[in-house]
Amino acid sequence: MTYVITSLCTNDGACVEVCPVACIHTTPGAPQFYIDPEVCIDCEQCEIVCPVDAIFKDVDIPAEHEASIEINAAFFRKNKAAVGPVPFDKAWEMVQAAHAYARRQGMAITAAVVDEAGSPIAVGRMDEAGPRSAELAFNKAYTAAAFHLATAELAPQARRPWFRSLIISHRGRIMPESGGIAVVDGSAVLGAIGVAGSSRPEQDILCCQAALAVLESAGH
Repeated sequence: MTYVITSLCTNDGACVEVCPVACIHTTPGAPQFYIDPEVCIDCEQCEIVCPVDAIFKDVDIPAEHEASIEINAAFFRKNKAAVGPVPFDKAWEMVQAAHAYARRQGMAITAAVVDEAGSPIAVGRMDEAGPRSAELAFNKAYTAAAFHLATAELAPQARRPWFRSLIISHRGRIMPESGGIAVVDGSAVLGAIGVAGSSRPEQDILCCQAALAVLESAGH
């Protein structure tokens, strides 16, 4: 599900300020703001602050505004640069780089690379890593991709009611713990890397950074 901005919008901009994943945009001269359905995480913050009640969940939108669902989606098809996910060979190199760093530090971890939608591209668990580390690594990558930032930055939001609701609605896949970093190419988010299994959060982050170095050396 996603939220949709209708023609009732007055370009107030309050929704932009509260969106945690920066999925609300417009262009000069456009009559309203628009929500990217591929990025929206259904957090309802935009709906709460809208001063003119112009925002609805797609499944609850009034019949007279149903066309706004396609209007929002079409805006991003026209204005958002087309980017692809991390190719599998590079994603696997990232996993191996994270493993290599962990091995040098005497750790055993799982690393997971996902695309922007949070779907897995490559996942690798070292022999001594705990079985649950695979789930945790994927959850961290999924979270970083969903929010377009490092999961460590989400920790202060973890106890807020709206964030806890998100965790429930995403069946526990949202994980505001260190060890997930978004993969960014300019202004485009290609996906994310997640790592779990080390004894300290900062070690998971260092493994992620070792993985990201693969893309940096490739010119991304």
